[in-house]
Amino acid sequence: MQTIAALKEGDWVEETFLCTSKQVSTAKNGATYLSLKLTDKTGEIDGRLWDNADDVAGRFEKDDFVRIKGIAANYQGSMQIKMKTLEKVDDSRVDIANFLECSKRDINEMIGELHKMTAGLSNDHLKRLMDSFLKDAAFMEALKRTPAAKTLHHNFIGGLLEHVLELVSLAKDVAKHFPSVDLDVLLVGAFLHDIGKVKELSVRKSIEYTTEGRLIGHISLGYEMIVEKIHTLPGFPAELTMLLKHIMLSHHGEYEFGSPKRPKIQEAIIINYLDDLSAKINNFQATLKKENIAEGAWTGYSKMHERYLYRHAAYAEAEGSEILDKVTPASDKQKKATLAGKEASGKLPLDI
Repeated sequence: MQTIAALKEGDWVEETFLCTSKQVSTAKNGATYLSLKLTDKTGEIDGRLWDNADDVAGRFEKDDFVRIKGIAANYQGSMQIKMKTLEKVDDSRVDIANFLECSKRDINEMIGELHKMTAGLSNDHLKRLMDSFLKDAAFMEALKRTPAAKTLHHNFIGGLLEHVLELVSLAKDVAKHFPSVDLDVLLVGAFLHDIGKVKELSVRKSIEYTTEGRLIGHISLGYEMIVEKIHTLPGFPAELTMLLKHIMLSHHGEYEFGSPKRPKIQEAIIINYLDDLSAKINNFQATLKKENIAEGAWTGYSKMHERYLYRHAAYAEAEGSEILDKVTPASDKQKKATLAGKEASGKLPLDI
């Protein structure tokens, strides 16, 4: 199977992809062309077809699988496929595992971490609230599948669960430096902040927004879920309810980022920044992995980061020697080999 992440300029492509976007457009010279977003579980790529665009566009729909033939080409720093032919492929002939990426972490192991976190809470009210979610079979089944986003970060099955546990782990570390932080509120807030995404996002052939996700959004949906659960817990403190609601409503940080409120307690401030950190670092790493086909030390322009990202050898090393070979000059590679040898012999220079 030819994967999108492995395509290089000049490759002849003859493969089945999922079409997640379809548009017939007109070029400056008046020519009509078909513009597609093609995806598999390793990434997405633009596709362009210039011959008989209107006719071909009528043969399939968005979210259909299509088999294309064409050539991979570099266009303005990004890879695209110049398609020669395209035909619709019936769903029954496609292995869906090729199109939906899953978390590399074991789902049941991650669920176990949530139970362990809950058992460690000292606030009985918060422990009851966590238990009410963990014992909700429908919610937990959705949580196991839900991604954290459609495209920007943790956009794979189990991605939301992985993202939440990253926040929980980071929150524990941060709280060690700030003794006045209520650790229980912080940890439960980290778990709750994105729960509305189990209703906002849908995973079928690809990750899509639900109707209520588009109309209401995960912040409001999550707020409703918190309120509904707390109503089932007699004696749950009003002050604690208000703090959890505030964390939910403020976790995007600023009004322009869709946050109804800005953080006004330290636990909400921490969750806002850790949420942003987890998302951006995951996106950074995914970008390096997705664009390992590109030459040079820089990625294409990142919409999330609003800048080009530097593919330094230290970062690329984690993604494999293929990238390292492309971005590391020969002299630097020799230095690395020399230092590795000295390290093994215990003779590293003092100023390293």
